[in-house]
Amino acid sequence: MKKTRTLLARLAFSALLTFVLLELGLAVLCAAGRLPIQRPTYCLGNVSSRFWADLNPDFGVWHEPFSTYHHVAPCYNLTYRANAQGMRDRERLPASPGKPRVVVLGDSFMEGWGVATEDRLSDRLERATGFEHLNFGTSGSFGPTQELLLYKTLAKTFDHDAVILAILPDNDFLDDDYAYGLAMHAGRIRPYFTGTAPDYRLTYLPNPDSPSLFSHLAENALRQFTYTGNLIKYIKSMSRHRASGTAEDYAGYFDFTPAQWARLAYVLKELRQAAGDKPVLVLTIPCDTDVHRAAKAGEPPLTAKMRETCATLNMQYLDLLPATRDAPGGWQSCFLTCDRHWNARGNEVAAQAVLQAAGFYRTWQAKR
Repeated sequence: MKKTRTLLARLAFSALLTFVLLELGLAVLCAAGRLPIQRPTYCLGNVSSRFWADLNPDFGVWHEPFSTYHHVAPCYNLTYRANAQGMRDRERLPASPGKPRVVVLGDSFMEGWGVATEDRLSDRLERATGFEHLNFGTSGSFGPTQELLLYKTLAKTFDHDAVILAILPDNDFLDDDYAYGLAMHAGRIRPYFTGTAPDYRLTYLPNPDSPSLFSHLAENALRQFTYTGNLIKYIKSMSRHRASGTAEDYAGYFDFTPAQWARLAYVLKELRQAAGDKPVLVLTIPCDTDVHRAAKAGEPPLTAKMRETCATLNMQYLDLLPATRDAPGGWQSCFLTCDRHWNARGNEVAAQAVLQAAGFYRTWQAKR
């Protein structure tokens, strides 16, 4: 019995030592920029946070009202807060304050991943124009179909006079692809348009998970307090991504399929119908791979398709690739140094481009 206890003690010590050495090694690799995983936040509040969770039965991921999340990376240290409606925004009343308002739809770029609230595109536009910009952006692999359903079921309940929809080709074509969703997002609440144009049907991923509170807290705690937990998450995500057959140098401005484009065109048509006669501005946002590919191949095929489709639907289209590429200091100055998202400068460049292009701002200013 004594030998057994001694053996178990040695095994426990060896396991603990191995874990400590692994944590130290991962910390060193992250500090050196050699390992692209999230860092532990060591924030107890994040363990139970539902700032990003599959909460909505219509569009999936959203922020729990009044929730917070402390987000830490080598180049930012921020706390995000959700309002009473679950928006990462200040409190907004459903009724208009008597001036024009804009609904802003999009994913992590619009939500403001890695930047302070006041540095985001929507907040910059609000300050520059004096018109409220209601930010309905969210992270969590949020695609155009989800943005359409969010608009129909939530954003549309707020008085507004125009809509800005931001498309991120880097992942939006994939986020709206049902086959990719089966490989990457099994168990999540995620809607897709399946079938062929124009006879699509709305389909959700099968068997959404209902994890126990204990497993939810345990998994979150592992990620918030250890590098190992984040490494496991990263390996699982990359394995699923590779299993989907997506190329390593994927550039969404160029590599979308005809079926993926048909779905996006359908979403744009549905948004046009849902918005009625309100002005709609559609943006496309480039990532590093898009800028690199465009430097070699010229104008992306997506740009012409978006321009033609938006014109047909009486929507305004603005491609942010030229403004990003030609930004003072180079396009790299628009992105976080530890991430592929916009930094404050990137949001500023985008805001200036939108202010120059969006015709409804000039119309509203003229009526003042």
